Amino acid sequence: MYSPAVEATSFRIRPGQRLPGSNNHEILQACRGAQLILANLRKNLARSWPFGFLPAAALLLALAGLSNVFGLRFDSAVPLSPELAAGAISDGTIAISYGFYPDRFEFMSTVWPDALIAQIVLLLVCFALPGFAVPAATLAMLVVVTLLLVSHRLITGAFDVSHLADLMTCVAAIYVAYLIAHWLMISYRQRRVSRFLQHYVPDQLVDHYMQHPDEIGVTGDSREMTILFCDIKRFTAISERLDPETLSRWLNRYFSVVSQVVVENGGTIDKYMGDSVMAFWGAPAPSDSHAADALIASRKILIAVEKLSEQLQQERLPAIDVGIGVSTGNANVGHLGSEYRMTYTVVGDAVNTADRLQRCTGYYDLPLIVNDAATESVPEFLFRELDTVHVKGRQRFVRIFQPVCHEQEALPNTHRQLQMHRKAMQFYRRGMWTDAEALFQKLSEESGEAVFYKKYIDRLVDIQNSQPKDSGAYVVDFTQKIR
Repeated sequence: MYSPAVEATSFRIRPGQRLPGSNNHEILQACRGAQLILANLRKNLARSWPFGFLPAAALLLALAGLSNVFGLRFDSAVPLSPELAAGAISDGTIAISYGFYPDRFEFMSTVWPDALIAQIVLLLVCFALPGFAVPAATLAMLVVVTLLLVSHRLITGAFDVSHLADLMTCVAAIYVAYLIAHWLMISYRQRRVSRFLQHYVPDQLVDHYMQHPDEIGVTGDSREMTILFCDIKRFTAISERLDPETLSRWLNRYFSVVSQVVVENGGTIDKYMGDSVMAFWGAPAPSDSHAADALIASRKILIAVEKLSEQLQQERLPAIDVGIGVSTGNANVGHLGSEYRMTYTVVGDAVNTADRLQRCTGYYDLPLIVNDAATESVPEFLFRELDTVHVKGRQRFVRIFQPVCHEQEALPNTHRQLQMHRKAMQFYRRGMWTDAEALFQKLSEESGEAVFYKKYIDRLVDIQNSQPKDSGAYVVDFTQKIR
């Protein structure tokens, strides 16, 4: 019989479009939801089944206890009644031993098929439960017990009290062991997450958020902090000499040395930017000594980088010379970003100032420069004023200083030279160029820092040539590049 061919047609279904006269869209959504649930369940089971050994061990111990595997044994050739056994024991004709007797082990107090089913089901439950939360696991245990009771009733035709007691004992042992295993699994995962986040977020913040997860994502707060920028001098020329792989290893060693010092001194690594490290003190935990901690860390960084440079030169790699800028001031710290990515960072005028001070180290040929607010926060250190500068991105002028040493480390001559330097800077700010030049010339001869003071002397000569009469203070403008 001839049957006409069915013509096949194809058409495109746009996202969200429903087929006419059908509920395919709802069916598809339901299938996707079921697939997602199964995928999550499979993922949870794959990660949690090793923790099922603890409930399985509890099940075996419960069965062993019910089977009297651990207990007393009477060494008698013939069965004795309790009365005769008691007399034989008192006479010493029967020996009593206590120990482990695996030959007594049995599944449960019921017929063989029912016991085997219960044993297999409970063993599977041991490895499946750790993947569930406590409410879901409790419900699952109730469902399993109900099914086992129904199976027992269908196989035996009645409820055996001994079997029910054994079953409840095993279920209780599994459930208690599950609670312990679940707690161990949660603790293990929290430690893994904590170790992972510590590479991106400060340790103190990780611990705080593990205890208070609801506070994640809140806006930052403003506080006084100290920010540090550490940058490699002449990095462009060095990067041209090294191949990318060697350069990466070289940079990683530098980052590791600087980061270790920052963390050991209570600082927080904000980010790595090319060859620069940004760190801050005073957050996430507030600190009254943030300026002192940052200054101590800065000096230790210089020592650590110097030691690293010696090792690199022995390996025929370029040495590292860094410039560090430290700024104390108000800043906003917290989580910044978007719905796609957020970071715990600090923003504000103090950050911009620290970055600009780091750039000034090249001009003054010094490894470390701080702002005036940092010097006021650390009175136990001695500082040498460098200049009043106008940095890019900031309208107000900044007085900048060079940390000299801790006051207890100062030599008798150090105080005298710093006092002379302060007097020269006062003459300089008042426009008393001749007096300032004379003191700078004297400092150049006595301190042995001729190169350092030559900048001031040359500048004063230029000022006097262009301005014959004494005038107001002179500010170094760093808004444009100074060679």
